[in-house]
Amino acid sequence: MSENEKYISRQISVYKTDKKLIEFIDKLKPAPTEYYAHIHSFGDKDEEGIRQISCIGIVIQDYSVGTGKDIKRVIANISPDEAEYIYNKVRNNVTEFEFKQEKIFGEPNSEGRSRVTKLRILRVPKDSKGNIRNYPWYIEVDNGTAEKQKNANGGFSIKSNTFKSENKLYININDLDFFKLFVRISKYINAWESTVSPHIIMSGKQAIAELKEYHY
Repeated sequence: MSENEKYISRQISVYKTDKKLIEFIDKLKPAPTEYYAHIHSFGDKDEEGIRQISCIGIVIQDYSVGTGKDIKRVIANISPDEAEYIYNKVRNNVTEFEFKQEKIFGEPNSEGRSRVTKLRILRVPKDSKGNIRNYPWYIEVDNGTAEKQKNANGGFSIKSNTFKSENKLYININDLDFFKLFVRISKYINAWESTVSPHIIMSGKQAIAELKEYHY
């Protein structure tokens, strides 16, 4: 990047230690006019025919062995609804918590394998000896590949015993810092929706009116 080139960050919130960081990234996408009431795009295609999914990106980096090319990095995504679900659990002072997600996506490679992301978010209040944990929150992302299998509903899932991990990282977080991460995510989603939704809704309502006029 040149000195004159401006960098715009999509980072919503971040937590850092001396060895690792986790950041949450803006990947929100508006629904097309045809599905205006969704507000968010849940896999709908844009004007160029590209499938868009509105989400919050999760990135964990481990720079304990060096920086630059030596940094280990994993990524996953959660939907706006999933982010709000997790935030509401935190806001309600949940004691124990578990959220798991597995996604397989993309076209298979020459070996018939597709990309996979696995995500785990846990709150475990005590260790194996019964002591209170200072860092009870645990976030783990595992990136790898697997074979796809088609489900009865038309979707895809990971074929049993075919997952191969390529990179897995985790980070432990205390209650206050975890709350800071997700309250900022919740605020951003609400701000995004308040900003974007009027245009989406008006576009949809106008399209409906035009269709009614055309068919009249």
